[in-house]
Amino acid sequence: MRRKDKITSLEEAIRPIEDGSCVAIGGLSYFNAPMALVREMIRQRKRNLVLVTAPVAGLPVDMLIGAGCVRRLISPFVTLEEMGLAVNFRRAVEKGSLDVMEIGEAFLAFGLKAGASGSPFYALPRCFAAADMARVTGEYRTTINPFTGEVVVCVPAINPDWVLLHAQQSDPFGNLRYMGSGFLDALLVRAGRRVIASCDELIPHEMVRSEPRATTIPAMMVDQVVPIHGGAHPTSSLPFYEVDRSHIRSYLKSSKTEEGFRAYLDRFVFSVCEPEEYLSKVGGLKKPEPLRVREVELTSPPSVAEVIVTVLSHILEDGDTVGVGTGCWEVAAGVRLAQLTHAPNLSFTVGGTVALNSQWTVLPLSVNSPETIPSAEAVMELEHLFDLELNGSFDVMFVSGLQIDQYGNVNLAYVGDRSSPKLRGPGSAGLEFAPCVKKVVAFFRHHTRQTFVERVDFVSGVGYLDGPQSRRRFDLDEDTGPFLVVTNLAVLDFDPVSKRMRLKSVHPGVSAEEVQKNTGFELVIPEQIETTPLPTEEELKLLRTRIDKGHLLATLIS
Repeated sequence: MRRKDKITSLEEAIRPIEDGSCVAIGGLSYFNAPMALVREMIRQRKRNLVLVTAPVAGLPVDMLIGAGCVRRLISPFVTLEEMGLAVNFRRAVEKGSLDVMEIGEAFLAFGLKAGASGSPFYALPRCFAAADMARVTGEYRTTINPFTGEVVVCVPAINPDWVLLHAQQSDPFGNLRYMGSGFLDALLVRAGRRVIASCDELIPHEMVRSEPRATTIPAMMVDQVVPIHGGAHPTSSLPFYEVDRSHIRSYLKSSKTEEGFRAYLDRFVFSVCEPEEYLSKVGGLKKPEPLRVREVELTSPPSVAEVIVTVLSHILEDGDTVGVGTGCWEVAAGVRLAQLTHAPNLSFTVGGTVALNSQWTVLPLSVNSPETIPSAEAVMELEHLFDLELNGSFDVMFVSGLQIDQYGNVNLAYVGDRSSPKLRGPGSAGLEFAPCVKKVVAFFRHHTRQTFVERVDFVSGVGYLDGPQSRRRFDLDEDTGPFLVVTNLAVLDFDPVSKRMRLKSVHPGVSAEEVQKNTGFELVIPEQIETTPLPTEEELKLLRTRIDKGHLLATLIS
């Protein structure tokens, strides 16, 4: 007998997925998304799906929601990164037509770990009950640790019925090769029951046997393979093709109205059955290009973003371990600046690739891009990053959000009432891990009364909660937590007694009165207020010639 291959067509691969199934979507943000498989699910009009996503979800989830395929979403973060919020996701939540399980990355990662190992749940420290995810989501449960008698927070095992992936290469039997980053796909596969993978290139089995360590996910864990060159478009599948940002922007423009989105589906989904026809319609695949370098005048005054970067850099100490999250370009520049000046022994991880200590000279448009890997000294597995976050290995956490209040609690989920929010944000993401670090530093590009509020509508990242001593209810040390807040106007810290936000310094040309006017609560204002130091000549030179040669920072704050 001969070994049976697993090659099948799009239609045949998706047909067995029943309405109401729990489906996990692999890839991360706009990288390695199984878009051809997603479009086929829409064509077959799958309904009432429960979607499980990667830690950063984007276009495939937004498209499935807009097409009416999704009943419930289990995801910590939905965004199209620098291109904006996911329009269909936001509209569905604000209309009340989508059930969103409010979770953070810990719930997702450790729920999948439980599912992958056959355990019924995963026990987390009690501090995870402090954020509002545990309050509004009934799936967080508490119990007693039988060994210590302490309260622990349990998250249930996540076992998707189906897992949809996209890999760069596969052999006919389903040995998958990822040539950039595998993100969280391997964990999704281990937790899932059946796996369908598309691939750009079908390679001979002999090639797999000649380099067995190059196999990311083995054939024994894959049920079907759909060879489609360009199967991730308009997301990227490096090194074969780059993100088609022009197409995604066109998608977002069309999706501003339900009629426009339906027209998009008619043009690019329902009227197109063959992958070749689709690629012809979208104008082909975008070849990877080097990041653009722009000439910058070294003597020009620092931008506001460059001021923020240097403040963030000065917070970091030699030997610290930190992470750079999605959309945090100021943090990415700040950690590199710290390494090049006063903290050469600092270690940092980058986005979902978990590239360690990347030495880019041009800030990437997405910190989740595999483009951060070639200049790194190592690459970790994303699921291992979550282990390190949970065990307290990170010294500083940088956060931002829709709102922050006087006690440093941060909201990244929604503004208004949960049942009908005025504004739906992307989700709480990694802010759930805030209790696990020594220092939490928040940064905001725009200091406004709408952002700086007396009380956040939802606690995604735990600060000092209700004030002094309130962290102790969840076994949290009063000496850890919110450390600094850095904005386009000022630097703020927290009064050690009242735990209320306190003005520390104002940026050049900004007054204390202006900061208070743009804050929705009364700040603690000391008699003497410093002026935030501007970047030194050396720091500006490093930023503009060794860290941000594409001059991205200058575009962040107008």
